[in-house]
Amino acid sequence: MLKRLSIIKEFLKNDRFENFVSIVLSLLMRFSYKTTRWTVIGDEIPSKYHKEGKPFLVSLWHDRLMLAPCVWHWKNPLHVLASNHRDGRLIAKVVKHFNMPAVYGSTGKGVAATRDLIRLVKNGKYIAIIPDGPRGPRHKLAPGTVAISRLTKIDILPFSFCVERYRRFNSWDRFILAWPFNRGVMVWGKPIKWTDLKDMTQEEACSYIESKINECSEKAHQVLIG
Repeated sequence: MLKRLSIIKEFLKNDRFENFVSIVLSLLMRFSYKTTRWTVIGDEIPSKYHKEGKPFLVSLWHDRLMLAPCVWHWKNPLHVLASNHRDGRLIAKVVKHFNMPAVYGSTGKGVAATRDLIRLVKNGKYIAIIPDGPRGPRHKLAPGTVAISRLTKIDILPFSFCVERYRRFNSWDRFILAWPFNRGVMVWGKPIKWTDLKDMTQEEACSYIESKINECSEKAHQVLIG
């Protein structure tokens, strides 16, 4: 029995299997997204940044990861910070199918990852950080998002979505699994200007960004039920 479990674990770690799973998951995400009737609010905000050639930092909660990549319809890639553990690698492989290459590491402990993100921004690239990932606490902002915004002088665009029919997993983030043939609302929030953050304490800045991401979720929910 133990030998069988060991074989299964090794199989799950196999790169080819991970690649296959990432393709299947990306197809399921697209299917769910395409069969959902969407109301998208604030799409003109990232479009304006693209038009002006200004980089930005996308920030959303970990539980809203399932369909968020599907909204990225611009030609320029969105570089996503991903953790080095197995779940993070799988997520990185999934979002790669949506024009979202991964930057591996952590802005908290990963100096190389922070350096890579800064380099990307200085080269005019767009980046995304899931500020409560990879292990939480849920809906609590890690300080890396604030640090990157201040160091690179870029604005943060909060994002969220809500759907009518879904299942919440019993995980630390209470991950949302959105069903196909659904109805949903996606919301881009007003930009959080890096200039507004520079005079705040770390705690104030984190709390402020948390509130703006939560506002996106609340607005999506209100439009959905309204």
